[in-house]
This record gives sequence, structure tokens and C-alpha cells, in this order.
Amino acid sequence: MTFEEFLTAELPGLTRFAGALTGDRHLAEDVLSDALLAVSRRWGRITGMERPLAYVQRAVVNMFLSQRRTAERRRTEPADPAVFDRAEPDASDAVARRDLVNRLLAGLPPQQRAAVVLRYLMDQTDEEIAATLGCSSGTVRSHLSHARSALRLAATIEGADDHGRR
Repeated sequence: MTFEEFLTAELPGLTRFAGALTGDRHLAEDVLSDALLAVSRRWGRITGMERPLAYVQRAVVNMFLSQRRTAERRRTEPADPAVFDRAEPDASDAVARRDLVNRLLAGLPPQQRAAVVLRYLMDQTDEEIAATLGCSSGTVRSHLSHARSALRLAATIEGADDHGRR
């Protein structure tokens, strides 16, 4: 399989994966393009692997973690949807829910966030996640457990803030 054939088949999924991992469309494009550039240089060796997609996913995760370590990017925070206090739900409610999920995920440490995205978006097993993150299955389970606890706590706090403002 050529690199172009691989991209034709896998780019939409990799784009969703990078977007969920970073929580920012523009950063996702940067991370994915940097990872694909690095992978393209070694494609002759990668294409012979049993699971080239898993290798590319790991490259995306590594690029994300590397960029997180080197510099925090400036981010803008969206307006609080409660400010507009609508009586009827509309399409913006879906955007607000998606923003809440992104903010909750952004609050997780990078390894936990990567584990959550790999499990719940990419539907990977503990072993597949461990291979992608370069850790043990037990560590993956620990990351997921801590992430779920942190997300529950953050969602509870977020819900209390919403009720307190109205």
C-alpha cells in the first residue's frame, strides 16, 4: 500500500482522532500534519508492519505529547452559554455541550486524555492503547480510572456552576 492510498483510506479517522486528542481544530491539523510528515519519511518500513494505522496513531499521540511539553498555545475561551439564557434549546446547545466536553478533556493530563480518546473515540482495547502510549495495560486502566474520576468531578462542579448562575 502506498502512503497516498493509506491517507485516502485513513485520513478522515485520523483527523477525528487528532481533533479529539487536542480539543482544538487548528492544533489538530498541526499535530496531524507534523506526524504524517514524519511518518511519510519512513513509509517504506511502516507499510510492512502488521498494523500501520496503530503506528501512525502512536506518532500522532507522540507529536501531541511533545508539543504539549514544549509550549502551551494561546487559547480563547468561548462565551458562557448561560449568559444568553434561552428558553428553547437550539443548535447552539449542541455546540455548548461539545465545548463542555472539550473543556473537560482539556483539563486532563495529556496521557489520560490520550487514553480516553483512544478508548471512547477510537474504541481500542487496553492492549492497543498500551501499545500506542508505550505503557502497560495496567497503566492504561489507571489512566482511564483517574480520567473518569476527574471528569465526573469536573462535570459535577460545572453543573453546580450552571445551577448557581441561573
